[in-house]
Amino acid sequence: MESILKQLFWIWSPISALPEWLRIFLVLFVLLQLVRLILLYFVPPVLNLLAHLLKKMLYLMSYPIMAFICTMQKRRRETGEAGIPVWIEIIEGMFALLDGFFNKIIQLFMKRKRNRTRLKRWTFYSATTLVILLTAAIISNPNKWYTEKWKKAEAWLNQEPVPVQTTLASPVQKEFILNKQYKDGGNIREAPTLTAPRLYTITNGEIIHFLNEEQVDSKGIKWLKVETANGVKGWISALIVREK
Repeated sequence: MESILKQLFWIWSPISALPEWLRIFLVLFVLLQLVRLILLYFVPPVLNLLAHLLKKMLYLMSYPIMAFICTMQKRRRETGEAGIPVWIEIIEGMFALLDGFFNKIIQLFMKRKRNRTRLKRWTFYSATTLVILLTAAIISNPNKWYTEKWKKAEAWLNQEPVPVQTTLASPVQKEFILNKQYKDGGNIREAPTLTAPRLYTITNGEIIHFLNEEQVDSKGIKWLKVETANGVKGWISALIVREK
């Protein structure tokens, strides 16, 4: 959706510098040309297909009815009744009328194929003339509805979309200090094991930051990866620290 708004903005930006009557003309011209293309290329094939389907349905429906009427008339003639009832003439006339109507639509579609160039030219000139008349009518007699809708549309199209930036909230970093019984300090080591070299010794009350990583050594001691205030990173035993 945001990409569509950006495209509309960049298309409309140069157009917004034109006079209002020319902007209205361009908008109406594009809309009516779209309607013209729909009427030329989508509606006729649909109507032609519909006419063929309805003609086929009419044939399938009328065949058994007319066969029944022929059988009934044959029996009437055998009994000496030679006249044709009015209701039979009405049914035959209705079927003939519908068949002629569907044939007319099919013939018009065939003529459209032969006169496609002339039809395209005629509809283009007609649509352009209608656009000119509508533009003149709107500029000469702008009503309240048009003024409000046009201004709102222009304001929306001229508003450059602001990119939305989303940031993930960083998790709260845990802080640790030495347990009270370790008054002499605690060692931060290079690796999560008691045999690893010592990097730094924290004092009682000194705050270290947990880096959200922990490991358990072969002796079952849990180690926490931490960082001191002066930037030393290493591992400290979870047994000697507590969360602040």
